[in-house]
Amino acid sequence: MSIEFELFPGKNLGGLFKDIYDNQQVKKLRISELIAEMRKLVRHSGDMIAMAPIIRDLIDSSVRNDDSLIKMAAIAQRIIGASQKAEGDVGFLSNDEKEQLLQDLEQAVVEVATENDIKVDNLANEIEELKSKKTK
Repeated sequence: MSIEFELFPGKNLGGLFKDIYDNQQVKKLRISELIAEMRKLVRHSGDMIAMAPIIRDLIDSSVRNDDSLIKMAAIAQRIIGASQKAEGDVGFLSNDEKEQLLQDLEQAVVEVATENDIKVDNLANEIEELKSKKTK
């Protein structure tokens, strides 16, 4: 698979994977910071019970993100493989099929980024609510 393959104008496969990786690292750091904040709020077992769903959501989100990254890599691999075959070769994709795969790839990228942003923002809000309950 060539990382220089242009998936869409201005974005090659290597650039896409770098963006995804960088975004994942930023999200990983934000999630770690949120968990550190949650630790400060735990005073007794009841607090941990209240926070367990938040931690579960973080883990579930991470697993879904990994699945999406794998899906994107598979789509990109099919696009590259199809572009390297001559017309008439077994497995050749039409231009419409290539375009559909590119659209699927772009949609997967947007879904991953949007889901991550929403999940982390929701968790930050939940932590702030827990903090405000603790100070009352």
